[in-house]
Order: sequence, then structure tokens, then C-alpha cells
Amino acid sequence: MVIVNTETDQDIELLPWWKNPLNIILMAIVAMLAAGSIGFSIGRSDSVAAHNKVDTGFLQDMRIHHEQAVTMSVVYLGASPKGNLLLNMIAKEIMFTQSAEGGRMVQMLRMFGEAETNESDIAMSWMGMPTPLEEMMGMASSDEMNTLYKSRGAEADRIFATLMIAHHKGGLHMAEYAKSNAKNKEVIAFADSIIHSQESEIFELKKALTQLS
Repeated sequence: MVIVNTETDQDIELLPWWKNPLNIILMAIVAMLAAGSIGFSIGRSDSVAAHNKVDTGFLQDMRIHHEQAVTMSVVYLGASPKGNLLLNMIAKEIMFTQSAEGGRMVQMLRMFGEAETNESDIAMSWMGMPTPLEEMMGMASSDEMNTLYKSRGAEADRIFATLMIAHHKGGLHMAEYAKSNAKNKEVIAFADSIIHSQESEIFELKKALTQLS
């Protein structure tokens, strides 16, 4: 939509809500805040449970990993609101499911008496693979996220599917390690649920890419 500023005679473009950068940021913030409150209802309020460094590191790093997946989904839905139907459904599922899982991770970390997120610049030390936080397995770079933000339509569909497949594959590797090496039964079950859900979504994302080609 374009309106005319009567004082300057200049055209001013009014962006739809889903293209407005401020709204995209607000949606991501709302999703993260919702995750915290959801965590209270999902996580148990038991006393500090037995856990090891894998339990803690996995939850702290996976929470950050999930946050990017949610942000990526919000950006994509803004870039291609009427794009590929399957990809739109997947993005919405990721946005809400991984926000809820973020809340669950916060609650488990509170149960363990641990920090709610990785407060260092290094990720995956718990896997014996110390890596800069922004280079965690599957994480999209700033340039890749910016490219997605600037894309539209079919281009956005392809970029989102490609980035999310890589993102999920990285998350799968982390979850598989946690499933095999964590101590806490709830964390092990949580890692297993991530494996199943992300394997399923990778299958659907690949199907969508085939439809686009």
C-alpha cells in the first residue's frame, strides 16, 4: 500500500504487518516469552534431579538452536505468507512446537539448578566438540538469515527449506549424542522426541523442495 505525504508530496510505502521488521521481532519475542510460561506447566517441579554435563549442555545449547529455528520460521512466514502450503504449515508447527520445547528446556534447567542458557561463547563442549556459539551444528549464518529476510515468494520457499533441513540435521546430531550420553531420563526422552519430530520434518521439507523444483 502507498500513501502520499501531503506536506512533501512524497510516496510513503506502508508495509503489510508481516513484512514489517518490528512486527517480526515482536512475534519472535512473544514466542520466546510464551515458551517460558509454557515451561512452568510442562516441566515438573521436583527437587534437583540427577544430571551430568551432557544434560546441562544439551539443554542450554538446544534452547539457543530452537530459538533460531523459531526466528527463521517467523521471518519465512513474513517473506512468503502465501507461498508453498506445506512449508507454511511446517514453519507454523516449528514456531509453536519449538517455542513450547524451549519452555520445557528452561524448566528442566531450573530443576537442575543450572543456568537457563549457554552463557559462554562456546557451544557443544559437552559433546567434546567445542565450537563458537554462532557456528553450532546446523545454525544459519547472519548472511543466510539476511538473505532469507530479503527473499520473497518461491525464492523464500527454497531458501527456508534448505536452511531448515541443515538446521534440523545439526539438531539431530546433538539430540542423538544427548540420547546416548545424558544421565537424566527426562532429558533422554526429550532428546528422543526431538529426533523423531525433526526426522519427520526433514522428510516433509525435502518433499516440499521436490515440489518446488
